[in-house]
Amino acid sequence: MQQKPLAMTVDLYILENKSETFCYHCGSKKYHKKGRKAGKQRYLCLACRRYFGENFDNSKYKYNYLKLGDDVWDASELGLKLHPYRRESKLVFLYLKQDWLKDAVKKFIKYQATNKSFRQLKKYICYLNKFSSFLADYYPEINFTNLDREVLISFIGFLNKDNLVATTKNQSLGTLKTFFEVGNINSWFDVPAYLIRPEDYAKCTKCLPRYIPEEVMQQLNRHLEKLPEPVMRMVLVIQETGLRVGELLQLPLHCLKFDFKGEPYIQYMNWKMMKENTKPISSELAKVIQEQQQYIKQNLDESFSYLFSARKLGKYRDKNPFHPQPKVMNSHSFINFLRKLAEEFDIKDNSGKRWNFQTHQFRHTVGCRMVNLGVPLHIIQRYLGHESPTMTMVYAHIHDETLRKEIEKYHASSVVDFKGESASLEKTILSSNDDLDWFKKNVQARALEHGYCGRPRVLGDCDITGFDGCYNCPHWRTNKNYLPILKETLERTNKVLDKARSFGWELQINKNTPIKNNLENVIKALEIDNA
Repeated sequence: MQQKPLAMTVDLYILENKSETFCYHCGSKKYHKKGRKAGKQRYLCLACRRYFGENFDNSKYKYNYLKLGDDVWDASELGLKLHPYRRESKLVFLYLKQDWLKDAVKKFIKYQATNKSFRQLKKYICYLNKFSSFLADYYPEINFTNLDREVLISFIGFLNKDNLVATTKNQSLGTLKTFFEVGNINSWFDVPAYLIRPEDYAKCTKCLPRYIPEEVMQQLNRHLEKLPEPVMRMVLVIQETGLRVGELLQLPLHCLKFDFKGEPYIQYMNWKMMKENTKPISSELAKVIQEQQQYIKQNLDESFSYLFSARKLGKYRDKNPFHPQPKVMNSHSFINFLRKLAEEFDIKDNSGKRWNFQTHQFRHTVGCRMVNLGVPLHIIQRYLGHESPTMTMVYAHIHDETLRKEIEKYHASSVVDFKGESASLEKTILSSNDDLDWFKKNVQARALEHGYCGRPRVLGDCDITGFDGCYNCPHWRTNKNYLPILKETLERTNKVLDKARSFGWELQINKNTPIKNNLENVIKALEIDNA
């Protein structure tokens, strides 16, 4: 019987499935509930768009639901690195409806396999499936020869109708753009250049990092001992190091190293950048890792080369909830331990909402903590294993309270303006988020010998020449730290005025009198504050 083609949905959100239910047609765990039939739950698969019922004996389909063939490839045969914690191995081309498109996509995937991960290749196929489904519905007679800008504009409208988030839409267009470029370069087909233009991409909303609030972290640490010992150690490792979940689950058994001074560090594989990294750790965490090494050696065969393992499923009469087996733990299994802990002990944030733990939150938390402790961004970049500073800037979210304390520490006293009037933080450059950003990036560069310049960046560069002009400028700020310089300047100004009056130099008198008056007001205000 011929395989029924897939009508790919553009709704790419994934329903996290905590059960073992999956589509026995294609193996997908992405589905919607669609009522009951004959007393059993009925589902609609979001991958192959076919209905299926409750799965009672589907274990034989679990990892071998598709036979290898022309349209089902084994990723290992392409030389791709397969992560044991994901347990996926197949690239499926069954659901590309047009033969001309399917042949080109296969060439594209084989070409990209030299420098892309298995997960990235699966995403490519997913987004190209969507384009294939669109063409089948709206342009069934089209092929590469008559593919033009009009078709792509229609496809963008097709994406917009489904209210996709900007990231998903952009990834879909980006995949298609790369596919066209690679196909043209390798002469697989010939389509017009710039079918997809820069203005086609949606503007992404800049999101704050998804860090775990301190009150949630405190509750988690208070109940850590309720977790199985290996899981508790996993939490301690990811909480301090900020490893990605794949890096955590695939830590080698002998990941703990010591430098020539005896200081511990952890050695791991950065799978995203495909390179080995190290990072220093505390002596306390080193002891935790040593305990886990002993645990693995005592409970598993010597051939198991990972620091953490999966657990055996089934019911046991003893009280131990974790029976290790020589297998890498699945990422969903790890986070489910934390979610059950949050449910059992009602772990909530300050708003009263139960916290939904996610593995990457720990990485964001480590990054944000380091920023708020004043660690330079280039150090954070090195610690988190980022390739570029742009990646690190995602975590560079400084809490307003933390930033305010640091600025107050910098000022060391109340701040006054050129008239000697108190300029509270609300009246200075800290009055808006834009100016906060300006201060964080530019305060050191705009520091002056008698204070600092609080001119907002939206006004452009300052056109005042010399420091004396600052004494009449509404953007100038100073504090008691600069009193010696201010008194010296006042004394020098008084001498200039005395000489100007004796010679009748009206221009110099008019110029320096306001400076004298402002300096006297500023010094008087700062001395009162310092009394």
